[in-house]
Amino acid sequence: MTRAQRIATTFTIAAGTWLLGLFGLLPLPETIQSQIWPVLPLLFVVALGSYAFINVGYNLLVFRECPEAFHELMQEIQEAKHDLRAKSVDIA
Repeated sequence: MTRAQRIATTFTIAAGTWLLGLFGLLPLPETIQSQIWPVLPLLFVVALGSYAFINVGYNLLVFRECPEAFHELMQEIQEAKHDLRAKSVDIA
């Protein structure tokens, strides 16, 4: 089973379960069915967004600088400029 099929299957099962609870086909307490169950998708989206925001923020905080990669990139840029000048391309 591919990853897309697993995601589609999980989403279908979750959406089906949510719809069953929304239409009253699942035995849920009245408070949960009327007040909590209808907003579960919104809570899921908010939780997913919060997770993504925290994950990006954390990875920015622990980002390692790579001075050797910077120097290698600058050397490659200089080589590319030299090659272009050799081919008489005007570089500003």
